Amino acid sequence: MSPPVARSARRARLAPAVAAAALFVTLAAGACSGSEPTPAEARRDRVEARLRTSFSDAQARCILDRAQPDLLRALDRTAALDPKAGDLAEWSDLLVACVTEPDVTTTTR
Repeated sequence: MSPPVARSARRARLAPAVAAAALFVTLAAGACSGSEPTPAEARRDRVEARLRTSFSDAQARCILDRAQPDLLRALDRTAALDPKAGDLAEWSDLLVACVTEPDVTTTTR
């Protein structure tokens, strides 16, 4: 092979390898960055962290599974729920259900 042909053959073999490496780097970087949680997901995470300081894991899961989005918003914003908004009544009902149900642990941390 003459030198220009050899260089051309090397480039032909190298191009797919470079493209594959670039694709790998792009995919790896995308997988590491992750997406930002939605506001609802971030709210749920904050409320869950607060619940787990006072309730067992099973109780916290029960509360999170049953709570309406409005209540989660209220719990995220304040520790003093407004009885006029109905949040306090819903919260009380959730506590009774999630702490006294037979399939949920009844002790707090």
